[in-house]
Amino acid sequence: MSYDKAFKNIGMEPKAYFRKFALPIIAFGFFFAILLLLLLPTIFVGTARYIPYLIPIICIVFAFSYPLSILAGKASRIDNNMHYYITQMGSIATAETPRIDIVRIVSENEDYQELATETKKIYDLVTVWHMSLADACRFISKRTPSVIFEDFLDRFAHALQSGEDVKTFLFAEQNVVMNEYEAMYNGALYVVEIIKELFVSLVMSLIFMASFAVIMPVITGMNAELLMGIVVVIFLVTDLVMVMFTKSKIPKDPAWSQSTNMTENKLKLYRSIPVSIAGCIVVLIAVVLYGKIETSIAVAMVLTPLVYTGHVSRKIEKSIRRKDENFPAFIRSLGSSAGARGGVIDDALRALRAHDFGPLTTDVNNLYKMLVTRINKFDSWDYFASNTGSNLIQRFSGMFVQSTNLGGQPEVIGDIIATNFHRIVTLRKKRSQSAGSLVGVLYGLTGGIGFTMYISLGVVGLMQNMFSAVEMPAGMSMGMVLYTNIGSLTTLSNMVLAIMIGHSLMSAILIRIVDGGHMLSATIDFVIMVWISGASAVVTMAAVSSLLGIA
Repeated sequence: MSYDKAFKNIGMEPKAYFRKFALPIIAFGFFFAILLLLLLPTIFVGTARYIPYLIPIICIVFAFSYPLSILAGKASRIDNNMHYYITQMGSIATAETPRIDIVRIVSENEDYQELATETKKIYDLVTVWHMSLADACRFISKRTPSVIFEDFLDRFAHALQSGEDVKTFLFAEQNVVMNEYEAMYNGALYVVEIIKELFVSLVMSLIFMASFAVIMPVITGMNAELLMGIVVVIFLVTDLVMVMFTKSKIPKDPAWSQSTNMTENKLKLYRSIPVSIAGCIVVLIAVVLYGKIETSIAVAMVLTPLVYTGHVSRKIEKSIRRKDENFPAFIRSLGSSAGARGGVIDDALRALRAHDFGPLTTDVNNLYKMLVTRINKFDSWDYFASNTGSNLIQRFSGMFVQSTNLGGQPEVIGDIIATNFHRIVTLRKKRSQSAGSLVGVLYGLTGGIGFTMYISLGVVGLMQNMFSAVEMPAGMSMGMVLYTNIGSLTTLSNMVLAIMIGHSLMSAILIRIVDGGHMLSATIDFVIMVWISGASAVVTMAAVSSLLGIA
C-alpha cells in the first residue's frame, strides 16, 4: 500500500489532506491532552499519568494511517468480487460482444461496488476522453488499490495492444484470476488459525487478570467490585476488538442471498424470532416465580428458547449449501442441453426436469413453470435465485441469463460458470472446516474461563469465612493480615457471569463470521456456551464448597 495511491483514491492532494484532515485531528489530540492535565491533575497519577500523553500519539497515528486503511478497505472489496467479475466478462465474451461493451456491461453491475466504479472510470476514459482501451486500463491499474485487479488490467492492456482475441484472453484469465482468488482465500483462512491462537492467548491472560482482581483485594484491601468492573470492560472490549479484526480479514462471501425479495425461507426465519422471544419471556416468568434456581442456570434457561431461531436458520442454511453443491451440475447440463437445442433455454429446462438435482429440483421445476407461462425471463431467474436462498446462485444465475440473452454460447457459458462455482464451493468447505475447529476451541475456552474464575471466587469465600471468625489480639486488626470486607461475593459472582455471557455472545458471533453463515444461527452456539458457563459455575462452586469446606 502506497500513500500515492491512497491520496488518489480519497481524491485529495497530500497538502490538502494534511491541512483539512490531519492537522485538525492532531491539534485536537494535543488540546485534549493539555485540557485533561489542567482540569484533572489529581486523577492521572502513578502509571495513569502517561494516559494524556498517549492521546496525541494516537491522533497522529490515526491521521497517518487513515488513508492507508481506506485504501485497504477498497482493495478488500475489489478482491472479494474479482471471481464474479472475471466470470461475467468471460461469459459475455462468448456472444462476440465488442470489448468496450463488455467493459460497459460489467461497470453497470452495482453488486461489484468499488470494482464497478473502477471499471466505469475505464469506460469514461475511452468514451469521454478518447483514450485507447489499453491506455485506459494501464491508467487505472496504476491507481487501483487491488493488486489482483491491477495485474489483470496490465495483462488485459498488453493483450489488447498485441492484438490477442479478447474472448481467448478472457477464457485464459478465468483460471489465472481464480487461482489468485483461491490464494487470497486460503491466506485468509490461514489468518483465522493465527487469530485462533491469538484469541486463546489473550483470553488466558485475561483469565489470570480476572482471578487476581478477585483475590488481590483480600491481600491489599482494594475495592474488589471496582477492579472486577474494570476487568469486565477490558474482557468485553478485547473480545469485540478480536471480532472486528477477524471480520476485516475474512473474505466477504455470505452464504445467504442478498436479494430483497421476501421468500418462504425468509418468512420462516423471521416468524421464528417472535416465537423465540415469547419463549424467553415465558421461561423468565417461570424462573422468577419459582425463585430457587442458581442465577447462572436461570440465565441459561431464560436464553434457551433462542435455540429455536438458530435451529430454523441452520436448517435453511444447510439446504442452501446443498443447493450450492448441486448448482454446477445443473448449470453445466442446462448449458449443454441448450447448446444442442440452438440456445433455447425453455426446451432445455423441460428436458432437465426428468433429472434429480437434489434440493435444487423443486426450484428448477418452478423456474420452468415461470418461463413457460411467459413471465419476464429476468424476473423468473431472479425469483429462482431468491427462492434458493443462495448468494452464489443469485450472482451466477444472473450472469447466465444475461450472457445467453446477449447471444452467447450456452454450453461455454455453463461450463465457465460451473467450473468457477465449484471452485468457490470447495473453498467454502475449507472455511466451514476452519469454523468447525474454532467451535471446539471456543467451547473449551468458555469452560476454562468459568472453572478458573469461579474457583477464585470460591477461594475468596473460604478466606472470608475462615478469617471473619478469628479473634485478633488486642491492638491488632484483621486488616494487618487479610482484608475480609472486600465487597459482596454475590455482586462479584454476577460480574463474572456478565463476563461469561458477553464472552459467549462475542464467541458465537466470531464463529459465524468465520463460517460465513447467517448471524441468527449464532444463537445456538451462544446458548450452548451460556449453559457451559452456568454449569461450570454450579459444578465449580459445589466442588470448592465440598473440598474446602465452605458453608
